[in-house]
Amino acid sequence: MKLMHAYSIAVYSAQECTLYDSSKTANLVDCYSLNNDPLPNTSQLELIQRSLTLDYPIDVSRIIILVPDAWLSVSQHRIDHLIPSSLLPLAALSYAVEATFSPPDSLLFSYQYEVLPEQQSQLTTFACSSEWAKQLCLPFQSIAKSCLLMPMGQWEAIALRNRSWSYCFPRALSVYQPEKSKRLKARRLCWCLIVVSLLVQGVASICFLSLHQKSTQALIARQKIQATQSAWSSMDDSNGFSASVLSLVQALPMSARLECFESEAQQASLQMTLPIQDFKLLLEAWRLQNPDWRWNVEQQPHRFVSPTVQKEEVVDVSIKVFKN
Repeated sequence: MKLMHAYSIAVYSAQECTLYDSSKTANLVDCYSLNNDPLPNTSQLELIQRSLTLDYPIDVSRIIILVPDAWLSVSQHRIDHLIPSSLLPLAALSYAVEATFSPPDSLLFSYQYEVLPEQQSQLTTFACSSEWAKQLCLPFQSIAKSCLLMPMGQWEAIALRNRSWSYCFPRALSVYQPEKSKRLKARRLCWCLIVVSLLVQGVASICFLSLHQKSTQALIARQKIQATQSAWSSMDDSNGFSASVLSLVQALPMSARLECFESEAQQASLQMTLPIQDFKLLLEAWRLQNPDWRWNVEQQPHRFVSPTVQKEEVVDVSIKVFKN
């Protein structure tokens, strides 16, 4: 798996300080063998820093500086209970202050916490003064935007796949920040609110577009109906004949069932099913009411009536009406 590290690594030893690309040769550096190099004095540190070399052109905008554990104050404490995660920084600071005899505000520290069997734990602290940390970081302040100072022992304890800048950042040596956890929680909450806001806006936008589309479709359908109604209203009164025939159809008795009605110009046709006696009375009334119409009538027994059952005879009637 390829490590997505966007930083470089500076490795201190008793003889030199070498800068590496984190995704390449830095993983081959034997930090364990360098971890016990003796603490240099000021002049020795200046000589070591002058030996800083670049193996090849690399990005130095962000640098993790690895120093031997022997150059720091390291203390290990076995505790007969577990420590809540919210209290770990304060507990580590207390042990670091006790080991270095330095005031908390002038101390940089980091820690490793390990849970042991039987509700016991082990806390290892790494600490140094802010002045010593400033001297170690001095050669890189002019070439790097961000520098992290980290003990080699703590670096070796981090799995290779986890050695990203974001993972190493909270584990590097730093001053005590009592509000750090609150700021991290506030930042996470802010991002959560932003994500939720974007989701709500996205859903609202989708709903709005869907409703707008349905509204547009309903408006188009209504305009079509209005156009059809207008066309009907503007038709020439030459269809007065059709309206007259339609008025006859609308007055059909309850015993009649209209199957089809068609009208065009001066003629109309309709098909219906009804008892034969009702049909005879109806046809006679229509002819008396409209003596100037010509009637073409065809009838036949209704095909779904069983001949074995004694019922009123029902017929299927087809009528064509013409206006003279």
